Amino acid sequence: MEQEEKVLNPQESLRVIRETIDLAKRGVGESGFQFLWWGWLVVIACLAEYYMLVNGYGVKAHLAWILMPVVGAPVSMVYEWRRDRKQKERNTVREWYGYLWLGFGISLVLALVTSILRQTPPVPMVLIVAGFATFMSGILIRFRPLVFGGIVLWVGAALCLAVAVREHSLVEAGAIVLGYLVPGYMLNRKTRRSHV
Repeated sequence: MEQEEKVLNPQESLRVIRETIDLAKRGVGESGFQFLWWGWLVVIACLAEYYMLVNGYGVKAHLAWILMPVVGAPVSMVYEWRRDRKQKERNTVREWYGYLWLGFGISLVLALVTSILRQTPPVPMVLIVAGFATFMSGILIRFRPLVFGGIVLWVGAALCLAVAVREHSLVEAGAIVLGYLVPGYMLNRKTRRSHV
């Protein structure tokens, strides 16, 4: 005997959709860790590069960026691996979120290679790509500070057009503080409060 399907009225349908979205949102499990981790690494690299440029290290100043991915990538990968092990069920929003940041990584590498080959400053391109990924992260997990963080990163990219290339590191550091770290700490605080 077939079971009859219950027909939902529009209000019930919207409620079910909202509950599904909320479940998916919670399942993303974003605690702000990656924004805080990469934010601090980038700010430290920016300030180190600026210090070395001001003190006459020339091209060697760019070496400040080499240590960042060597330290950052393994920690990020272990963190994500552990988080994925804890979360057993499949989650569409989490998958989209992961693909968004995978796309960011690919775009970042291509932007950096293009900048190096064309001998153009990489900071504006980096801020544009990071701004997009941050903005879309805020949209996906419905967290406005990340949306504003993405906008701040785009403003930083535009500001680079008005300042000397040597100052790009300072602009980037400031944009990352406001666009990654501030929303990252807010997200972390929100996550800790929801687990209490």
